[in-house]
Parts: sequence; C-alpha cells; structure tokens
Amino acid sequence: MKRILPIFLLLAIVLNGCNAIGVTTQSVPNPVVATMVPLGTPAAKFGVEIARPLIKDFTNIGQRVAGSERESQTAQYIFDVFQAIGYSPEMQPFTGTAGNTPISSSNVVALKKGVSSQEIIVGAHYDSVAGALGADDNASGVAVMLEGAKLVQSASTPYTIRFIAFGAGESDLMGSYAYLNQMSQEEFENIIAMIDLNSLIAGDIAYALSDESQQSVVRDWALEWATGNGLNLQTIREVDLTDPVSGKGFSDYAPFRDVGIPYVYFTTTNWNLGDKKGQTQVDPQYGNQGVIRHTEYDTLAYLDSTFPGRVNDHLNLFISILYNLLTQFEAPIR
Repeated sequence: MKRILPIFLLLAIVLNGCNAIGVTTQSVPNPVVATMVPLGTPAAKFGVEIARPLIKDFTNIGQRVAGSERESQTAQYIFDVFQAIGYSPEMQPFTGTAGNTPISSSNVVALKKGVSSQEIIVGAHYDSVAGALGADDNASGVAVMLEGAKLVQSASTPYTIRFIAFGAGESDLMGSYAYLNQMSQEEFENIIAMIDLNSLIAGDIAYALSDESQQSVVRDWALEWATGNGLNLQTIREVDLTDPVSGKGFSDYAPFRDVGIPYVYFTTTNWNLGDKKGQTQVDPQYGNQGVIRHTEYDTLAYLDSTFPGRVNDHLNLFISILYNLLTQFEAPIR
C-alpha cells in the first residue's frame, strides 16, 4: 500500500531553509576524533573511545534547552564532528512555538550513500530540559549515532543512511516533525525505516520497541541479531508508546510511526518498576524515585558512581547493534 505524506503534521513549525544559523562556539570543545578498534576484533568494545567522550563534551556545554544559545552551540559541535569523521553535514533551521514561546532550532543532517538509494533514517535529539545536563537524555543517543556514523562511513551498506541530530526534541518533538514536514512525497516514499536512539545509558534494561506487524521488522531484526550474539536486548510486545498527556509518542520515532514508516525505538528503562509504563528507569532508591532523565542526576559522574560499568556496557551494546543493523539489515519487499 502506498504511503501518503500528510500535508501538515505540526502546524506550528515553519521551515526556514537550510542556511546555517549563527552560533557562539567559544565554550564548545573540539570534536572527538579517535582511532577505532577494528570491527571483528574479539576484544572490541565500542563507546569508550568516541561515544563516551562525546557525552562528556555535550554535558560540558551545559543545559541545552531548546532555542537557547547552548543548544545552538551543541548543533555546531555535532556539525563539526560529522565533518571530522568524513561527512558533509547540513544545518537545517526551523522555528516553532512551545506554548507561547517561540523557538528557533536546527536539525543537523549527514548522508551516507549505500548500495540502494532507499534510505534508513537514524535520529537522536540533542537538546535537554532545564535543570538537567542530559547525559542519558539525550547526549547518549547522539553519541551512539555519531560513533555509528564513523563506523559505517567507509563500509558498504545496503541502504543509504541519513543521520539526523534533531533539535528541540524536548519541545513537542519539533525537530523530527520539522524534518518530516519538509520532505517531498518522493523522499517520503523512499524511507524504508527509522531508528530512534534516546536515553541509552541510565536504565536497568536495554529495549528495542515498536508497534507490531509491518512496523516491527527493524525491531525484530535487532532482537534476533542481539540474541544470536549474546547481547541482552529486550522488548515489550504490544507496548503503548503514546504519551497519555500529549497524545504523541515519547520520542522522535513518533512522526515516522504515525505515517506508517517501520521504526525501532532503542532506549533503556525498566518496565517492571513503578507504573510499569517505562517511566521508572531504575530502583526508586536511586535518582528521583527511580527516574534519571530530566533530573539533576542525569550526569556521567552519578551514573558511573551509582551503576559501575553500566554506561560502557550499554554504549557497547547499542553501537554494536546499530553498526550491524546498518550494514546487514534488508527490508522485506513491499
């Protein structure tokens, strides 16, 4: 069945073209560039040399609130990292409103051509909420995406990959809605899957989530690969991924899910705790009654001291899955 791109998904968003916005970069660290352990090496552990230092750099920039100068600095930093690892990134500004507050932000996009021109989108939002440094939510997702981008940069991939660091994700998913809204019908039909990376290091359990049926093909591939390679990746069947307050999805998969694109939402939390809806990430004795994201506890220092080894283990797991998914997954013929 042919998918039809809705004319408007979020009326508040107005695209402003693709010129880079002005940023102040004095406090922005230099991009991390490190030598990777070759894939296939038995002792290879991904995340330690690139993703983890990136998380530290993002949190050193500070609270990356949507529309703020620090969010702009982070966008420029991500742009610079993409360039450093061999891509030709593009800054795509957009504007919108959160409540009555106007917000100007940008998506940072980098393209890796594959054997097929059909595309897989890999996305992660880079902003954080006020009052949190956002190591887990969502410096972790952007860092995993960037290390994955470096790994596949010179590899053969079945599909073209579009890496997108979404701006203003904490403000009604503005960046992902803005990106989908600017696509043509032809570009829309060319997307075969969306991979969303969000809050990957704090929670007790690593999950791959999606709706069922045709939208679950990427999730199911990831689960099978992880199980076959001794990695503990779990799912929740028939999971409800709609926020009861906003009526939208919890993360940047939502716009793509709502128009019928297969997706997988990678995250860490613990569906066995609290209201058993995935909001409680860890035992309630830790963080803010079991919640790390959106709190003062969302730092590498707290996670390392409270859950030794967890950050590195989760980074290795998700980067390993992402690399193999991007280099091996083949979508069923529609």
